[in-house]
Amino acid sequence: MERIISMKDYLKVSGKIAIVTGSAHGIGRGVAMGLASYGVKVMICDINDKDGLKVKEEILAAGGEAEYCHFDAFSSESINHLAKETVRLFGGIDILVNNVGGGLPSKGFEAISDEEWDRIIRFNLSSTFYMCRAAFPYMKEKNAGKIVNISSGYAIGGGDYCAHYASAKAGIIGLTTSLAKEMAPYNINVNVIPVPTTDTPMVHITNTPEMIQEEVNLTPLGRIAVPEDIANTVLFLVSESANYVTGQIVAPNGGKRMLV
Repeated sequence: MERIISMKDYLKVSGKIAIVTGSAHGIGRGVAMGLASYGVKVMICDINDKDGLKVKEEILAAGGEAEYCHFDAFSSESINHLAKETVRLFGGIDILVNNVGGGLPSKGFEAISDEEWDRIIRFNLSSTFYMCRAAFPYMKEKNAGKIVNISSGYAIGGGDYCAHYASAKAGIIGLTTSLAKEMAPYNINVNVIPVPTTDTPMVHITNTPEMIQEEVNLTPLGRIAVPEDIANTVLFLVSESANYVTGQIVAPNGGKRMLV
């Protein structure tokens, strides 16, 4: 007799505990909402307390479990506090999604100041490293864990006037593949998603309508991504169905080639 398996049975994430950084808006919010809809207990964290708390309330109203913690990606003290607070409130850390990051188009690389360079590297790459380091002891103790780092298509294909951002996001890919090897003995999977242009409030700040349409034209599936596309990829990577997937670059990009 054919066995019918539900998505919850396939993914087996219900009851797991997740941190999603930068989860007040956009992709982070989409990931947090998606995980919660499958029974994951989610720690919402962001620098924007008002909107972060709103996401928490949305999850609770939908019948999910969530808590909120203020989070400053530039502060290793804040990052360590987040990990400890998650363990205090939920009892552990099973899943870490390093989503926080960003950077507005700046200027030609020769005009990027030392301060601008350092800020973008810290915001994107250093915060991902510090967060992985903070969560690792709790995953190591359980001998299990799933980490998904959010990078960017710019990490692979480059981008105009964002050498610092592209470099930071490329560094996240190198960090991911290195940590996948170091954490494998402890049954911790580490993967990276180089997100394409995604329909979030930020993309409409950093891109003109003409630029967005150009992305649509270059994408075989005929649209840019939405946060749910990224959330669905994260959901698979943190599930038991991805237990043999680690150190991989997984790109939900609608068929667009980012490496040319």
